[in-house]
Amino acid sequence: MKIIYGIILSISFSQEIFTEYLVINGDTLDNFIYQIPEQSNNELAPLLVVFHQWSGSAMSTTYTQFDEEAYNRGWYFLSPWGGSGNNYNHQQAQFLWEQEISWMIERFNIDSKRIYMVGGSMGGASGAIYANNHLDPTQPMISATASASGILDCERRYYEMDGNNSMMEWFGGSPEDFPFEYHRNSAVYFGDLNQSMHYNLQYTPIYLDFGATEAHRGHAEDLYELLIGYNQNMWIETAPENGHGFSVIDEFHACNWLSQFELIDNPEKINVKLDESSRAYWIESLNQFDENNFISLEIEKEYTLNNGIGLDNKLIISIEQFENTDSLVLHIMDEWIDRIQFDCSEEYEDKVIGITGHFIEYLENYQIINDWETQQFQNPGDVIWVNSNEFFGGGENLYFEFFYSTSDINADGIWDINDILLSVNFILGNDSLLMLQQNFADLNNDNLINIIDILLMIEIILD
Repeated sequence: MKIIYGIILSISFSQEIFTEYLVINGDTLDNFIYQIPEQSNNELAPLLVVFHQWSGSAMSTTYTQFDEEAYNRGWYFLSPWGGSGNNYNHQQAQFLWEQEISWMIERFNIDSKRIYMVGGSMGGASGAIYANNHLDPTQPMISATASASGILDCERRYYEMDGNNSMMEWFGGSPEDFPFEYHRNSAVYFGDLNQSMHYNLQYTPIYLDFGATEAHRGHAEDLYELLIGYNQNMWIETAPENGHGFSVIDEFHACNWLSQFELIDNPEKINVKLDESSRAYWIESLNQFDENNFISLEIEKEYTLNNGIGLDNKLIISIEQFENTDSLVLHIMDEWIDRIQFDCSEEYEDKVIGITGHFIEYLENYQIINDWETQQFQNPGDVIWVNSNEFFGGGENLYFEFFYSTSDINADGIWDINDILLSVNFILGNDSLLMLQQNFADLNNDNLINIIDILLMIEIILD
């Protein structure tokens, strides 16, 4: 059972800081502070999450100007502790942050597409590390992150310091003994890019600041050089002054830069290293083989529409890498598709592919076609599964074709007032419809949904 309770601390005449405690199964695991902006309406607002430096506390971030910047911009503000002052962004600390962000989202008008993270020193890497490990669009994801003197590569920093007791405490020992723990709790591992999670930062805008003479500067500059061109939205300090951590960052400039971005959660191309079986955007891996090695996935989709609404909407899935896991689920959540075509660069044995999404609710049956046969199947329920040994082979063409059982908008098999309300709200801009639903709502097939279609719905209902 999770309980969060708190007190209020006023730090100025205009701002109030609330202190909360995270309690799970009777244990107090963390504390955090947050701030609510003054709002004249119920519009969604961004959330700024600020992480403390080594040995700091949730409250220590208020000695920066980030809480004032958030308040002045109408943003929500959250500062977690992470279970300890020296957490080094380990897995349990990330779990606590996720619980606290979810708690904020459940209670306030937070725009989940605009969650920004910033931190100093140890906390300067927190946003990138959290982004690496949290790519599931059904859970809190990060829109952009800023780092002040971030310790981005824990293994490199361990050797720069001739050892680090805090890292050894949380990662189980030295990098020689527990390399995977160091690598999955870092933004990047420069020593072996095949064992690095920096690939996951492709769609996370990154702001890198640092002091002129500190070792952390090399972390930032090397990461920038590594990601430039791969990540299209990066900023790095080019004229640093002396200092370390929060003292080197311009809060106003950093928040201005972060404010440009919204979350990308449905990219066409996915290239990720996952530290455990989990979801990354629209793909989900199951059954990790080696728990001390990354799951490597590189998959791309191309969606072709027939005039936006109509027949023969096709999704082409290209699989380039599929390693350290035997199962993959494709979450096709917002497209209407008549056909999926799979292109595989190599032959995959003993692999299983699953397909799921809203369109399955409307599905009556489907067929699978490859180079030598066609097989037909009934609606399977939640997920369509296919075994690679049966259907995937090097150089073969594989297609899924789908046939739908209903044409009413809410998929209950009956045209009624609910279908009209869905269409009206879509016309007014109050709600969205899946592409499949738009196709059903366009009763006169003019590629528009308007009052004429509403009148035709009324005729169908009356008849």
